[in-house]
Amino acid sequence: MRTYTTIFILFLYSLCYGQFDNNIFNSCKPVTENDSSKLWLSFENQNFLHNNEYFNNLYDGITYIGFSLTPTLIYQPSPNIKLQAGWYFLKYSGLNEFGRSVPWFLCRYKFSKNIDLILGNIYGTVEHKLIEPLYSFNRHFTNNPEQGIQFLGNFKYFESDLWLNWEKFILPGDSFQEEFTLASTVKIKLYEPENKLRVSIPLQGMATHKGGQNIRNSQHLQTFFNTASGIELNYFPEAIAGHTGKNSENHFGTSHYFVSYYDASQFHIQYYSQGWGMFSNIYAKLRKFDFMAGYWYSKHFIAPCGEVLFQSVSQKYVYWWEPEKQLVTGKIQFQQKIYNGINLAVRAETYYDLLRYNFDFSYSFYLVIRQEFFLKKIGKNYGGF
Repeated sequence: MRTYTTIFILFLYSLCYGQFDNNIFNSCKPVTENDSSKLWLSFENQNFLHNNEYFNNLYDGITYIGFSLTPTLIYQPSPNIKLQAGWYFLKYSGLNEFGRSVPWFLCRYKFSKNIDLILGNIYGTVEHKLIEPLYSFNRHFTNNPEQGIQFLGNFKYFESDLWLNWEKFILPGDSFQEEFTLASTVKIKLYEPENKLRVSIPLQGMATHKGGQNIRNSQHLQTFFNTASGIELNYFPEAIAGHTGKNSENHFGTSHYFVSYYDASQFHIQYYSQGWGMFSNIYAKLRKFDFMAGYWYSKHFIAPCGEVLFQSVSQKYVYWWEPEKQLVTGKIQFQQKIYNGINLAVRAETYYDLLRYNFDFSYSFYLVIRQEFFLKKIGKNYGGF
């Protein structure tokens, strides 16, 4: 009976057609020639309440509540180079000290019209657009900002994000391992921009590594690979070339992924050394609302950066495994632009385990403020490409 109830709920969601996005957190802006030799003051503030009510044997629920601040100065010394320097503060409510307080620096070099190189702090976490089994949304509150190197590609029929996030740096003699993630997301577009029906092929891959040489640490080297590939179909009923009206982004669609896991470590410390999964979604964006329903099936799947609810190993108990997984997910989100550069979002997410009859859910509220103030023009304005 419980299974039939869950299928009925999924059917109701499918009537809504849902697309779920995290655009409210996107801070990536293109480098433009008109901003050459200009100095700006940038202020970004993210206020959040994200409450995970989990009742399973994999992971305890947790509430993230607080804010982040990133004041920076932006200077573009040439038409294709942007420098941004400042400080990142993360404060959890109920703690007297900052969760993180670190310098923030980004150098962005646009070395062609379609490819950008980013050094220092990169555009990370949810801006990579990884699917949930590979990357947990919770990491937006625990792993910001990311640091390393990033290549962004933006072509007519091709989008890509290739990055190296260096999470822990070591020196000879240190007692801990280095940690980094090398990953890529690619979308191949099989459509013209004005098409109402848009078919694309997404490809995603991640390698997470812990290791290092000349350190005082006896832990074994760990290297894990995760991949995802599939197809996406979207229909934009009111799509018109060059049209940007309030309904032009309304759409519904579906996506289907095959996901894999492989442990490439010489000594396997995980219970499973390889696994796989299938992830299907239906979604829609209707003005200010986003809807999404999904189904996940997997065997022996592990993803070090992924949402724990999709995985076969527990972070709560050493001797608890779930070799086979079947989840039904449902999500709804409301987004509102309050003013230029000020946006809020409210969302609810559900996860139902069809094999163990566990129901987990989360609810969230976000208010994001992003403002830039022009200060002055410095130096000579050089020509562009």
